[in-house]
Amino acid sequence: MVFTNNHVKPLIRIPTIDKLVFDVNHKKILNKEPENYFKENDMFLKSPSESLCNNSKYGSLQILFIVKSYVLNFGQREAIRRTWGGMTQLRSKTFFIIGYLDGIDYLVDMESAKHEDIIQLNMHDQYQNVVYKTIYALIWLSNINTTVQFINFVDDDRLVNPLNMYDVATQNINSTDLIMLGHMINKSETVRDKSWKTYISPEDYPFDFYPPYIIGGTILANQKTVRMLAVAVAYIKVIRIEDAYIGIVANSINIKLKHHAAFFAYKQSLSILRNSVSSPGYETTYILLRDWNLLHTKSHSMQT
Repeated sequence: MVFTNNHVKPLIRIPTIDKLVFDVNHKKILNKEPENYFKENDMFLKSPSESLCNNSKYGSLQILFIVKSYVLNFGQREAIRRTWGGMTQLRSKTFFIIGYLDGIDYLVDMESAKHEDIIQLNMHDQYQNVVYKTIYALIWLSNINTTVQFINFVDDDRLVNPLNMYDVATQNINSTDLIMLGHMINKSETVRDKSWKTYISPEDYPFDFYPPYIIGGTILANQKTVRMLAVAVAYIKVIRIEDAYIGIVANSINIKLKHHAAFFAYKQSLSILRNSVSSPGYETTYILLRDWNLLHTKSHSMQT
């Protein structure tokens, strides 16, 4: 990677997007050795892609949600299925990407068999590995044989308003765009204090600031952008700060980052969320179920 003062220049020189697509299709990815080798066969313990492709109901989706979830958050995933993740007014589908912990395989097996929505990585589920959840989600998405209009990467502590999400997507993202939409951070300072979980060493990232990035719980994109990211991650050295890393990868292939005020970085009231897209702050099953019901009860009462 080539670094400059406070930003990152592309690792690879790309003449045109068409050239990249051509090279990918012909397995000659820019005639350059990758920085990373991601082994799909060794990394996916569970992958529901076959059931997705074989189900005609999901042959063409308006929106697909990829939820990064901690493996022990069984209740949180069930609450999402019962609320915004189980939305039926859109042609949508929700998948949860998790890691593994020793001793709970049978519980994950039961959940996966029942819902067929678990993507499990052969990687210990801890903060340092969250970046790989996004990387392998990109790789998984690039290989599914399903047409998807929009893809939202979201954390499992968020309440999402799917209809508003789709409206925002259609107003801001075209199928031919290379764009990531969400809550954008500019000039985020690197953390050098080893006691912080977001610590990054100067050897891994030598500069004081990250380039602009979309926070990981709000990334909204189209299928073209996701497939381009899935190619580019092989050429960019992985750092543990997930959203900053994806920002660096996006920068390397000139993907546009766009801030949208409807994606919140902090928990908001229901009156605000009603007309917005998503809010964090839903770490418990009860709070998510309660606020979802309140949100829709109030919305219904305002329409009658």
